[in-house]
Amino acid sequence: MDVYSNGSVVHTGRLPRMQLVEDFIAFIQEANELLQKEIDLSPVNQLVTSTIGRLFLQLRSRYSPEEIHAVLSNEYIQLNRRSLQDKLSEAEFLVELCDSRQVCQYPDSVLDNVEQLPNWNTYVALVGEELATLHRITGQTRLIDNSPYVFVGSGPLPLSPILLHLLSDVKVICLEMNPVAYDASCSLLKRMGLEDKVMVVNMNGSDFDYSTYDRIFVASLVRNKQAVLEQISRTSKDPLVAVRTAEGMRQIMYEAIDESQLNKQGWRIQGRTCPDEKLVINSTLFLNRSWN
Repeated sequence: MDVYSNGSVVHTGRLPRMQLVEDFIAFIQEANELLQKEIDLSPVNQLVTSTIGRLFLQLRSRYSPEEIHAVLSNEYIQLNRRSLQDKLSEAEFLVELCDSRQVCQYPDSVLDNVEQLPNWNTYVALVGEELATLHRITGQTRLIDNSPYVFVGSGPLPLSPILLHLLSDVKVICLEMNPVAYDASCSLLKRMGLEDKVMVVNMNGSDFDYSTYDRIFVASLVRNKQAVLEQISRTSKDPLVAVRTAEGMRQIMYEAIDESQLNKQGWRIQGRTCPDEKLVINSTLFLNRSWN
């Protein structure tokens, strides 16, 4: 059964595919105009929360290549996709900030409460698949020298770095340029007793010296991915970089990497993850330098 929207109401049922495309575009326009208008994008605003939830539902549906092209090539979508992504990014940041601060207030086990967060299983699936892909590429189930991973753009609720540590027993260096997110993540990690295992540096990933690191993850919400990749290329001798991107209709929500430019910039795609349709929005590209 297909899922579609006529703008204000989400329906289920069979429709001509072109009608589905037109209704989806109308819904995206409605969602974008709402998010641009609303001052409060925090989870307190139930209208914003429900709209984004409906958008998530839409993006997890199946679409043909023709439908994806029809939506992404639409003039309104092309003109407004970046501003929509900015608002969605802001809303996601505020949800993570709220969750991070709230979890720190609980008197009992912080990890138990973190595991109860709505997105925990999503990140378990995403990070688990990333580590499995990393192990296939390197032929190692764990790093021989146990050198730390670097995670660029860890945010106020660093679930991915926490899982990278818990699932691989490797230290993680988080790079977070937003001082509010930096403070929140440091407080959370301290409450979890992980501050010596998952460490946060208040720095832009495009300024960090990667010379002693060769396993680097870049979050989906990092906007300056190209500058980060250039800095990694300049400072790391033999990097393997896992960059989260978006494919298909999910490019409406998250910025996609231009894969055609990677080879021109000296990067080679060594592998990729495919998102679990029921849980995960992002896919991940694994890159190394093409001359290695």
